[in-house]
Amino acid sequence: MSKTVIVERNVEATMRDGVILRADVYRPDGVDKLPVLLQRTPYGKGAASVAFALMAAERGYVVVIQDTRGHWASDGEGYPLIYEMRDGYDTVEWAARQPWADGQVGMFGGSYVGYTQWAAAAMQPPALKAIVPGVTFCDPYSAYAYTGGALQAGVQISWGLTSEALLGIARLPDDDPRKGPWLEQLLDMADGLGTGATFKRLPMAEMPLIGREGITTLLYDVLAHPTRDEYWQQVACPHDRVQVPAFHMGGWYDIFTSNTLEDFTGIRANGATEVARAHQKALIGPWHHGLFMNPVGQADFGVRSGAPVVLPEELQFRWFDYWLKGIDNGIVDEPPLRIFVMGDNVWRDEQEWPLARTRYTPYYLHSGGAANSLHGDGALSPDGPAEESVDTYVYDPRNPVPTRGGGLCCSITALAPGAYDQRPVEERPDVLVYTTPSLTDDMEVTGPLVVHLWAATSAPDTDFTAKLVDVYPCGYARNVQDSILRARYRQGDGQARLVTPGEVYEYTIDLKATSNVFKAGHCIRLEISSSNFPQFDRNLNTGEPVGQGTAMRPATQTILHDSAHPSHIVLPVIPR
Repeated sequence: MSKTVIVERNVEATMRDGVILRADVYRPDGVDKLPVLLQRTPYGKGAASVAFALMAAERGYVVVIQDTRGHWASDGEGYPLIYEMRDGYDTVEWAARQPWADGQVGMFGGSYVGYTQWAAAAMQPPALKAIVPGVTFCDPYSAYAYTGGALQAGVQISWGLTSEALLGIARLPDDDPRKGPWLEQLLDMADGLGTGATFKRLPMAEMPLIGREGITTLLYDVLAHPTRDEYWQQVACPHDRVQVPAFHMGGWYDIFTSNTLEDFTGIRANGATEVARAHQKALIGPWHHGLFMNPVGQADFGVRSGAPVVLPEELQFRWFDYWLKGIDNGIVDEPPLRIFVMGDNVWRDEQEWPLARTRYTPYYLHSGGAANSLHGDGALSPDGPAEESVDTYVYDPRNPVPTRGGGLCCSITALAPGAYDQRPVEERPDVLVYTTPSLTDDMEVTGPLVVHLWAATSAPDTDFTAKLVDVYPCGYARNVQDSILRARYRQGDGQARLVTPGEVYEYTIDLKATSNVFKAGHCIRLEISSSNFPQFDRNLNTGEPVGQGTAMRPATQTILHDSAHPSHIVLPVIPR
């Protein structure tokens, strides 16, 4: 096959409503018809995927990279999510009909570009045969909008400004009098991400550029839909609509960890075809939102964790070679799930998620009533509580607990993702710290994590946060996973119910999932607090609708851990 690659710029595809979208096409010279690998992106078709496109063309594929509607070279009014299903279907079928195509299409890419794959797959275009979605989601509501009822402020504000608002300004004509002032405002807002000032603006619904009067109303619209209503249902990609094999790629420190695993297991159980149900494959590494990178924050998981060993391009080519070219390379005979076990720092193949051999083990909170901070008396143990004093702290939204690592996006300065020493956070009196004694043996925790917390608050609404931490013998405290629950959504049915101040409720916090070996000599730690900002928005403790308030009030939080209120974390322990 010729090594010469022909590149065609701004090839036009007409959507069903007449809007023209434009793509760059990479194809090997001298070959009539080949399978197509398609990427639909809002980030500019001339960006990072060009290297992959050239590699794929040399391997015997036509690669089509298309700007999504209203972005860069494509026409129309762009808005996140809502056009991707029908435009995805139309583009897949358009690509399959081109003279250089053999009628088979695969899709690739990560993050929002992964969502465009799911959106197309949910519409069941006949030509789509396989996809490789990375660090992404089928359900936008739970992925990038709300967690436990709390707004994912970090991603909403940073992505809204640096992607959607920036693009809107860039597309204005140079003689538009709004362009210069808006650009200056955007630069000020971007600087404010790093200082935190932008995240602290109230009311959030009036956020410049992305709020009610913005060049895009993205943040305003998300705030107006805090529950899984029709706004979110129209852009969700149901698992039972997916007909194609998918190779999911994700990371333990990715913002979409839970979504990657839920989509993998959900389509295996409920996919629209036997082929889809039988051929979901997943790779989960110790990565944050930038795949295949090591170190991850302050943690070095070894050379085996990164791209030189994982070879992501080769994995994708093997997947597409099988499903689009019929090459029997054995990839579908391999175990469906490959995970990186942090702590041991090894890869391991598994047959299912969660692992069938899991022993779900409760570890209970204990203290003498003074678990506040790293220097308190909080303890964590598999022994159930007896009669114990409560722990209390004051959560003040004017001084929230700062985000320090974790699954974050999309400002590397303001929201640095990955693993970081949590001791600076644990010095605060509004962080309760519960720690086991040093482990005598290695303990593997692999699977979904859940915290059951009995608590009361002096406010009509507030938040409770949880964070699992691996404490090294030197004291270094590496965050493993974190999450949040908004009190008004404590019942999990999407209905907002304010709490009665002083009344005790059980709060169930979905702490997502991990795979981590707590080594002998290490300790297991659980942090409990009421803020993790700016990853999540501050609960102002007033009970007002999210995004509309400006008044803030402190709340006194009471955490119970006695025999009648056995607050605990359920650890998915894997026998060793």
